[in-house]
Amino acid sequence: MRFPQTPPKIGTTSLYRPELLLFVRVASTAEKKRSLMKSLFGKEEAFRKETEAAYTESLEVLSQNVESLSSSLAAAGFHAKVAARCDIMGAIYKFLNPKRSTSEPMPVIPEDGLAGAQLEKDMLLENPWLAEHSPRERLSFGDLTQDYQGFVLDSTQHRIITLKTLPEITFAGMLSNFLRMPFHYELILSVEVPPQSGEMTKLNQKRRMAHSLAVTHGNKVSDLESETKLNSTEELIRDLLNSGQRIYAVQMSLVLKAPVGREGTKTLNRNVREALSRFRSLSGAEGLEESVGSWKITKGNLPAAPLSLERARKMKTNNLADFLPVYGPNEGDADPAVIFKNRLGGIVAYNPFDSGLSNFNSLVTGASGAGKSVLNNFILMQEATRCLRTFVIDIGGSYQKLTKALGGQYLEVDLSGLYRLNPFHLRDPLQEPSAQKLKSLLAVLECMFTDEGAARLTKLDRALLEKALVELYEKKRREGKVPTLSDLSQHLEKSAESSLRPFSKLLYSWTGERSYGRLLDGEGSLRTDAPICTFDLKGLSNYPDLQSVMILILTDFILAQIEGDRLFRNRIILDEAWQSLKIPAAANFMEYCVRTARKIGLGSGITFITQGVEEIVTSPIGAAIIGNTATKFVMLQRGDSDILRDALKLNEQELALIYSLEQRKGHFSEGFMIKGDSRQVIRINPQPLEYWLSTSDGADNQYLEGLIGNEGLSLTAALQKAASVYPWGVAAGQRKAV
Repeated sequence: MRFPQTPPKIGTTSLYRPELLLFVRVASTAEKKRSLMKSLFGKEEAFRKETEAAYTESLEVLSQNVESLSSSLAAAGFHAKVAARCDIMGAIYKFLNPKRSTSEPMPVIPEDGLAGAQLEKDMLLENPWLAEHSPRERLSFGDLTQDYQGFVLDSTQHRIITLKTLPEITFAGMLSNFLRMPFHYELILSVEVPPQSGEMTKLNQKRRMAHSLAVTHGNKVSDLESETKLNSTEELIRDLLNSGQRIYAVQMSLVLKAPVGREGTKTLNRNVREALSRFRSLSGAEGLEESVGSWKITKGNLPAAPLSLERARKMKTNNLADFLPVYGPNEGDADPAVIFKNRLGGIVAYNPFDSGLSNFNSLVTGASGAGKSVLNNFILMQEATRCLRTFVIDIGGSYQKLTKALGGQYLEVDLSGLYRLNPFHLRDPLQEPSAQKLKSLLAVLECMFTDEGAARLTKLDRALLEKALVELYEKKRREGKVPTLSDLSQHLEKSAESSLRPFSKLLYSWTGERSYGRLLDGEGSLRTDAPICTFDLKGLSNYPDLQSVMILILTDFILAQIEGDRLFRNRIILDEAWQSLKIPAAANFMEYCVRTARKIGLGSGITFITQGVEEIVTSPIGAAIIGNTATKFVMLQRGDSDILRDALKLNEQELALIYSLEQRKGHFSEGFMIKGDSRQVIRINPQPLEYWLSTSDGADNQYLEGLIGNEGLSLTAALQKAASVYPWGVAAGQRKAV
């Protein structure tokens, strides 16, 4: 088994895709060998017959093994195919000519053997130069030079590292960190299946020997080392007999290469040290840098060569299964709407509207500065190519540059009176309000009428308010108008229900020309047909009651926009805004939106963004968010791991992956993606322009404002210049200059 690995360096545009080559060999049995040797000294016809029969039988066994392996790999999610003759020849050519193969193609080798075979034998004997070169001669173009550290082949230095000491324990995926070395290497894992009867005989002999050394007579001191060997051997034999496992001879070798020269030797020495340290990370395993035996070990592992294990180690079936690196990161969805990378530099395709998802909602959580807004900007920029309509409710301006750059509408909602939004708005004044509209209005009114943390309205009050709303809509419908908050205040003041009259007074600050009234009372509605519409509520941060009301009103407005145009997919982003929903009625309405978003239009989803899972757990709608978000992105965390594990139902290995997430500002941010049943680490690698569209760094934004204000550049031109001058941010550019 050969595993060529070439992880790309950070900052490169290379993509990583490991190639697995599996060579299956079938050796002749002892009985076949004796039969062939016997016929060798007999008649030529008998020898030919025996040889042909042995070859046919071996070919059948080989075909069965290949078919069985192909089925097993396909069941594990691998796309396996039987290598053609040219593929095998190509692998041999690349191995023997590491330098030449990068610039020169493999020579053509006739499939019918030697072209000279068509000539007369006498002519070939008289003129041997007429015969074609053998495939071995055609595939090798470089000299081989051996020294005490390794060997040189085709002007390329080779170092070989083999597994010397087995790990103390093995577990699934133990080679994942070992495979992420930042340089080119080839991992060769050779496995031989010895006769199991012979292996059991050796174990029993070892057991008897250990027993004879460990047994004591009289007052003699026992041999503790022999007793330990006896116990471990007996335990191994019982395990093999009870579980039906086999014993395998395994050789693991690592091939490191570098060009001939001082720099190549320096690089190779550094890579050898790194590889040896990775061996030690395998639960106490040890690697051995080969010297004069490096070529002997390597040639026994050449493609299609007879198997020769010089550094074989014995393993049970379970341990070998854990040691096989026949796995890799999930490549994601079949329809790549968004492209991430994995830690190895390979592609992870992500489709937020994948049909296999139970819903299209998502949750993004991470500490401040972990890259949450960068992640969502990154996703939106790629989804924009598919005519996605996006609505953002933000508190802080993280989406301002992206919205304006994509020709969207950016609205800074404050008390300036520039915008007016009527909570009662309907597309058609002659239309009756839907049940969803009434539910939204009741949630808005409850936010207006109750204090934070106070008990919700009684069922009677809610029923009477709903009745009043229906009556008011009916009255205004006859006039061809829609109601306003002032109309509702007057209607409640004149209501025959005495319990409704006090609500009219509570609407005082929300109506007329008062501060809240200028924003919410009167004719007017936001309308937008832009591909992305962002509402920034930072201007309402000092008015938490108004901010909560605006979130509900805007959510209802967005849902109405989505339902009115069912030709697009839609994404609603609530960046920290949902945390203002403390009132139970508001939480109930948002939960309703979460559950029904998928059914609207061609499919809609809500993305919730928060700094910590603690905020979700303590929120009235926390359970609804966690239970109705099929996709979750966990960025860098600084909170309590127990809360994170319990809230997202993570195991210890998944939790360890989350706390191993890395970030290099300007280059990449890592996140742990939970999508349905799939869980893996993804890496967001923004390009320079993508970085500048997403960055919220103070120095970056100050530099951008200077380009716009001092040089008079447009936003697009300023972004392009910033991306060319400081591709990975001002701070990174200044560090490089120093």
